[in-house]
Amino acid sequence: MDIATNSLKGDGIALSFGGIEVLKGLDVEFRAGEISGLIGPNGAGKTSLFNCLTGAYSPQKGTITYAGESLDGLSPAARASKGIVRSFQHTALSPDLTVLENVMIGVARNYRSGWLHSFLPTRRGRDEMSEMRADAERALAELGLAGAADKMTSELPPGMLRLVEIARAIVGRPAVLMLDEPAAGLNNLETRDLMRSLRALASPELVMVVVEHDMDLVMSICDRIYVLNFGAFVACGTPDEVRNDEDVVRIYLGSDDD
Repeated sequence: MDIATNSLKGDGIALSFGGIEVLKGLDVEFRAGEISGLIGPNGAGKTSLFNCLTGAYSPQKGTITYAGESLDGLSPAARASKGIVRSFQHTALSPDLTVLENVMIGVARNYRSGWLHSFLPTRRGRDEMSEMRADAERALAELGLAGAADKMTSELPPGMLRLVEIARAIVGRPAVLMLDEPAAGLNNLETRDLMRSLRALASPELVMVVVEHDMDLVMSICDRIYVLNFGAFVACGTPDEVRNDEDVVRIYLGSDDD
């Protein structure tokens, strides 16, 4: 398949709650090979659009497609089976499992027999467990976490927990990776480590979308940035274009006179 066609698209996405229009007929395209940013002030509609794209919300109007295939009506689990995965703003890792075991959960959906059969003393179960472990170890290595594989998540600082969450998202080699405020709660050093890791994950086949408030992160790693305000896009472009857009400066970044 032509990589250029591998984009996640929303056409005319409209969403209302109780008569309040949250998304106002948005057209958006997140392309493979790019890291796309989605920014805007609180209440702009970022989370609502994110949830529409991942299947948590169903828009009243519009269509959502990936690589030309409609995703309308598909649940988050069904979209995940097509390689459209997300991380969460608050880490959802099990404290009773090791880092490696937490990441293995993210690849379990790729195996036909599932976790129960994998733990049974059968050849098939042993083979699948071995493959899942290898996949999880590879994902951790990609994010520089190989040395933490056998640690309990309760032993890790917030920055590493964020990376474990991302490792669980990428372990199944997704086509679309959507990250919900990955830098939330991180200090400057942890954010820099996260930025390096996200840049390293970028590939020509992967659609990566980052919803984030940390402007340094967005401006540093994103190829294209969409700016939302009151449910409508006010700007879209490269970091330099967005940084110099008068509307963005006025409503979001602030101006020298503020």
